Amino acid sequence: MLESSLEEAVRLSDLIGDLLFLARTESPLVHLRWERVDVTGLLEGLREYYEASALEAGISLRTTVGAEPVVAELDRMLMQRAVDNLISNAVAHTPRGGSVELAARTEGASVRIDVADTGVGIPAEALPRVFDRFFRVDPSRSQASGGTGLGLAIVQGIVSLHGGSAEISSQPGLGTTVTLRINTTATR
Repeated sequence: MLESSLEEAVRLSDLIGDLLFLARTESPLVHLRWERVDVTGLLEGLREYYEASALEAGISLRTTVGAEPVVAELDRMLMQRAVDNLISNAVAHTPRGGSVELAARTEGASVRIDVADTGVGIPAEALPRVFDRFFRVDPSRSQASGGTGLGLAIVQGIVSLHGGSAEISSQPGLGTTVTLRINTTATR
């Protein structure tokens, strides 16, 4: 009984923390800590962090980088949290033998970050709602894994703070790709 109560207290604490964080991303008073960030290095660091859990799950996790470094003015901690949420989702929803790929490239005046998986995918009718707070494609499975349906809303909030956008494409049984676009010429 105590163990169950402790698990519920931790889950509620995480939920409150996520809600407070999400509220901060929507505040006009939020001050970002802008710094020049090697985006490919950020992705490589996150790949290394998730490498052990991906291997344990039988998932290939790799980064794809071009010859030129991808550098942008970002709030490193916030962008790291956004990409961390995406990798966590991708690993959680990719079956053994699948793969997750992290990529970054410059597209004109923008930086593009992709997190693509070969996971279970998302039905077309759910795609318009995946960035909504508390939305879960499969509520029963997400509840069992501890998901609150706030991860992608947080990602979108972080990217919006950076003057960017988040997009998703998916096919059931084939996988999902989330693309973050950050305008590098926006006034800071």
